[in-house]
Amino acid sequence: MNSKKHGGPTGLLVMAYGTPEAMEGVRPYLTHIRHGHEPSDEAVEDLKHRYGLIGGPSPLYQTTVDQMKALEERLNALGGDYRGYLGMKHWNPYIPEAVKGMAADGVERAVAITLAPHYSTMSIAQYLNYVREGLSGIDRPLDIVCVKSYHDELFFIDALEEKLREAMVAVPADQREDIPVVFTAHSLPEKILKADDPYREQLLDTSRLVAERFGGMNWRFAFTSQGETKDKWLGPTLAETFHQLAAEGHKAVMCCTVGFVSEHLETLFDFDIEGKQDAEERGLTFYRAAALGTSPKYIAALADVVRKAEAGDSGVETARLPEDDLQAPTYPTY
Repeated sequence: MNSKKHGGPTGLLVMAYGTPEAMEGVRPYLTHIRHGHEPSDEAVEDLKHRYGLIGGPSPLYQTTVDQMKALEERLNALGGDYRGYLGMKHWNPYIPEAVKGMAADGVERAVAITLAPHYSTMSIAQYLNYVREGLSGIDRPLDIVCVKSYHDELFFIDALEEKLREAMVAVPADQREDIPVVFTAHSLPEKILKADDPYREQLLDTSRLVAERFGGMNWRFAFTSQGETKDKWLGPTLAETFHQLAAEGHKAVMCCTVGFVSEHLETLFDFDIEGKQDAEERGLTFYRAAALGTSPKYIAALADVVRKAEAGDSGVETARLPEDDLQAPTYPTY
């Protein structure tokens, strides 16, 4: 993307999963996730209950807004001319609406980045296809370069290392050297591996790069948030990993998510409530590194990736829309 060919600011489309801002939004939120299929009353009440346990609803929406604003400010402080737009996969403002909003504002070029560092045809490719949907029917050309992944970006690894070191302070000094660390991310159906989907390998690469910063770390990887479908999902689960650690004689465990970059239901409930209970039932003291949120190092990572993508740096894997073809299977996740 050559900004000299265009006038005006560069659009900055920051994309995330989305979550309702109030309990009243739970039913339409679940309906959108289920591709228009109405959820059962039981499913709605279950999600409301879990939101209630974390002081709900989820803080994800506001954190995403804060991340987008921080990234926009960082880029412009570095001499750029960016105008930020927020696009959600499953909540307002939806990604296609955000794209059409950019076009209506006269934006001619944009960089899109998802607040999920690891590429999968089932996740990031679907976000980018929503970008393509937004481009259809607009009255003026809009050139969008989409970041596909940034799992090994230096500042991203720096940010994860920082959060993990901060969390280690809570561990008694005589246990820090030996405590096992479990890196985690959201599971996906195993069938993605048949198409050489890079998701699992990118997650393991990220984990290895962080572990190397600590030298000799005892680490492993677990997947969380497996869906309740007929398909087999990537594992091992967190509970299975805790069981193995206890069997090996460990007395404590440190969890560090490399896939989730914001605190939300799947950290505040799945880790801090359910995960902690699973660990303690197996005799493990549970510790967790905080999600990145608006960590200055994480925002620096996003800014570095956006600038490289706009400059056409070959070190950042991108897709240019609407030209590039993306394969995004729609496996059911409900």
